[in-house]
Amino acid sequence: MPESLNRLLVIDDQPDLCEFIAEAAQGMGFAVRAVTEPDVFRRACLDFKPTVVVLDLQMPGADGIELLRYLASQGSRASVLVASGMDERVLATAEQVGRMHGLSMLGALQKPILLGDLEATLRKVMRGPGTITAMDVELALERKQIEAYYQPKATRVAPSRWIVQGVEVLARWHHPQRGPISPAVFVPVAENNGLIRALTERILDLTLKQMREWQDKTLSVAINLSPQLLNDRTFPDHVEKVVAAMDIDPQRIVFEITETAAMSDPATTMDVLTRLRVKNFGLSIDDFGTGYSSLKQLYLMPFSELKVDISFVRDVCEHDDARTMVETMVLLAHKLRLTACAEGVESQAILDFLNNIQCDRAQGYFIGRPMPGAELLERVRDWNARQPEVAPGEVQLQFCDL
Repeated sequence: MPESLNRLLVIDDQPDLCEFIAEAAQGMGFAVRAVTEPDVFRRACLDFKPTVVVLDLQMPGADGIELLRYLASQGSRASVLVASGMDERVLATAEQVGRMHGLSMLGALQKPILLGDLEATLRKVMRGPGTITAMDVELALERKQIEAYYQPKATRVAPSRWIVQGVEVLARWHHPQRGPISPAVFVPVAENNGLIRALTERILDLTLKQMREWQDKTLSVAINLSPQLLNDRTFPDHVEKVVAAMDIDPQRIVFEITETAAMSDPATTMDVLTRLRVKNFGLSIDDFGTGYSSLKQLYLMPFSELKVDISFVRDVCEHDDARTMVETMVLLAHKLRLTACAEGVESQAILDFLNNIQCDRAQGYFIGRPMPGAELLERVRDWNARQPEVAPGEVQLQFCDL
């Protein structure tokens, strides 16, 4: 087993590109093995045990999709980066194929690869000597180090008028010695070590207390649910009990579930989700368009909101296909009598596009970054005060209830 915590395996039939990626990764501290032959790649997966794999899609002997299947068959936990000179749609599809096989897909880079893009992508998965363990997360929960942050969600109440009426709750961990630790790091540790319910209950408790402190009693909150909790039939009763104890209207609370998670065990998931809806909680299908659910399962599940994934929304100003996808998903939501919410709104131009296609809600850094609860109301008042007034006689828009 190699000593380095960061081990990168790259396969490409172009030796000069292999050398380029290898030099960049070595400069960042990776141990690197570069190969050009599929058989050598397969052997390296077994003895080198990479933490990151960079693979080309078009190669003689075996294409990248075959190698993705091989990684999956070996139970690889490496982060996989696809690189190719093919068009963006093929890259996106290949990335999705990897996810469908259960691989941790790091992304896709189009050739020619820029050094800055490669380094920025690899930096996301570099492991340090202070790797987070289950005990670290457990202690953080015991010591109440994990906090709740809140990101504003704006509702289109009239043409070009977006009013913040809700927030998404996000877990944040500021370690006293290590500083901020990303949820992308500690949430999987919690999920893999039986701590995700404790983490969710911590965030729910903080959120309910914050809701009581806010003067604005109309703000709704959206809380992410782990796939594991969708298999826990006791969860709806627990949530109902703690929300009632805090005297919070359950209609102000929305649970967000990813598309893939919702379809992992449809029978149990439908039981849990339906009971949450019966108890008047809202349900949002998150990251829509990135999973592989069937539309039949989608309309059978009792969702009240559909969230269009950031990967589509952020590209609407540059790519016709992204605009078509977002507009189609908003239309689908409306046809299913769901509220449509777009993630990743980072500019006025994106918000204007969403206004034109009559998207119901929007969320992103342009509207507001995640922030502590004590800072939220001031940000909400500032944003809402800058929105244009409704013209005389103009009727405000009506939406599906959450």
